[in-house]
Amino acid sequence: MKRTIALLAALVCVVALRAPAAAEWRPRDLRPTKTPLADLLAVYAKGTGRLDSQFARRRERWSYVNGSRRLPVTVAVDGDDFRATVTLNGAQYAGGRSAGIRWRADANGIAHATLSDDQGDAIDRLPQAAFPFAYTDCELAGESERFGRRSWVLLDRAAHDKPHWFYLDKSTGLIANEITREGARTIVTTFYNFEPLGGLMRPRRWQITDGDPANDLDVQVEGTYSVPVPIGSEVAMPQTKRIFTAPAVADGIVSLPARFRGSTIFVAVDVDGHPTEFVLDTGTASITYDSRLAQNFGYKPTLEHATLPTMVVGKLALTDVSTLAIPFSYGERVHGILGYDFFAGHIVHIDYANRRVDVMTPQAAAGVFGDARNTVIPAAFDEGVPLIRASFGTASGDRFALDSGSPHLIVLAPFERRYKTTIDNLWRRPASGSADRFGLERYLEGSIAVAARNASSFSFGGAQLADVPVEIEEPNAASDAIDIALDGIIGTDQMRMFDWWFDYDGGRIALRRNGLR
Repeated sequence: MKRTIALLAALVCVVALRAPAAAEWRPRDLRPTKTPLADLLAVYAKGTGRLDSQFARRRERWSYVNGSRRLPVTVAVDGDDFRATVTLNGAQYAGGRSAGIRWRADANGIAHATLSDDQGDAIDRLPQAAFPFAYTDCELAGESERFGRRSWVLLDRAAHDKPHWFYLDKSTGLIANEITREGARTIVTTFYNFEPLGGLMRPRRWQITDGDPANDLDVQVEGTYSVPVPIGSEVAMPQTKRIFTAPAVADGIVSLPARFRGSTIFVAVDVDGHPTEFVLDTGTASITYDSRLAQNFGYKPTLEHATLPTMVVGKLALTDVSTLAIPFSYGERVHGILGYDFFAGHIVHIDYANRRVDVMTPQAAAGVFGDARNTVIPAAFDEGVPLIRASFGTASGDRFALDSGSPHLIVLAPFERRYKTTIDNLWRRPASGSADRFGLERYLEGSIAVAARNASSFSFGGAQLADVPVEIEEPNAASDAIDIALDGIIGTDQMRMFDWWFDYDGGRIALRRNGLR
């Protein structure tokens, strides 16, 4: 989402007729095939063979070759779970799958699931085809000659993962290419040097591209070793977190140097002696830094990551800070984003009415969560952003993101598809009559097309709002079109009406109406 899923979105309005339900991205090279799915899977099973049980648990050594850099990678596999750990500039990054959920962890030790993270991460591009996947998650997508060979194309839809498109070479029965999407970027993996491993034909090398040569990876498998005993601890998500700390204060509350431009929150941040300004964004899954500034200051971004020697936010500080490093381009200079890594380990209070942001210890916030004036709701933070339940009358969903970096209330394609009849029949169009106000919401990751509506009611966290403007995701023909795997986004149009206390570690949020409209 990743994003970060949003930052300072701008709506460009034109007039258009109501379009069909939003559709997910598909490779444009696909054409229909008459081959039944069962036959295709049989060809794949024959071509790849069957892995001996002794190799279901194994360790592997890889190398990531990126330009002149050669990065060591250690890999552990235990059944369907796996983890790859990459050493970059002396810091460790990890990614993998646990209990069917894809996750990644930066060098701050902050780990989160990746389903709703549309920003992606150039250092975490582990191909699905290199690890076990379930046939039952696959559907037949068509045929293609995109890569100079005749291929069937399988679409793998694992429950907690992004879609993976497998290009199955008709002549060999092997998956020769894999395609995934990160926001607007198409990630293409090409496999080479297939050799038998414990009864299974596996590639010993693959190349990964996303259209930016700086992110190209040539992955080489250096060695594979079977392990006779369970190695669950080696495939687990990291548990150690490096968080911002502050000197002890009597009341356990530290105010941040924040300013509000409209409802967007800018925080003064000192980066190794350089004064900068970051957006405080609950809708972003990482601390993010402008890659051009990182380059100018000598931090040498590699595979979209830079390590900042120090970062000071008011009285809070952290050393050797792992950041996602990508280019920013906005009218008002934005140097970075304080996302999930900044919120972890604290209670963050956003007070829109008084234009104030505080960081609180759990002890200092205990009274907040016990205050009868506040509503306490559960929230899921394991994807790096706060996801809550929200409803439009009887139409409800559990995957609405609270996003302090995005202005509008948006209903996304998964929710729109489930409740299309209700939306079409009950949600009012703009006053212009039969035409919709149509436009693009632009994020760091790409754009989504939306049409304006008004819903009679919207509720979340015990609050009920009436006659609410809402944007509905539409088909998007733009080159930077993205798919966001959420029900919707609750932006600052609604968030500004409340005080918020975010407890990322406790999986809960407290909120209170503040009188703003």
